[in-house]
Amino acid sequence: MSRQRVYEYARLWVPLYDAAALAVLRPVYLIEAADGFEGIAAEKNTTLMGLFNDLGRRGWRIEATAQRVSHPSPEFQMLIDATLDEADHAVSPDEVAHAVGTGGDPAGVVSEFDVYGMRRRGRHA
Repeated sequence: MSRQRVYEYARLWVPLYDAAALAVLRPVYLIEAADGFEGIAAEKNTTLMGLFNDLGRRGWRIEATAQRVSHPSPEFQMLIDATLDEADHAVSPDEVAHAVGTGGDPAGVVSEFDVYGMRRRGRHA
């Protein structure tokens, strides 16, 4: 009986914060998979290599070269901003929906990202 290799694919979105924002905030990274976005709030001094190492321990292989994405579509940007707000403030999605666009987000709008492709071997036989 042959085993079929099954892979799970995702993209890591690294927001390009300005230096002033990074001095105050915890960086928030996004993972885009088939089921949507997940925000990951990192510790204040987490480096990109530290994040890569952590994801690697979870089985992810990450492409070394990023694709720069500037100004995603408005619909996509709204989803990204809501995910960043939710991860950064650790509030419920309903509370985020009411806060989006109010200007109360200390991170501001992030509109430029480095995006890394990722894959890991699936757990299916």
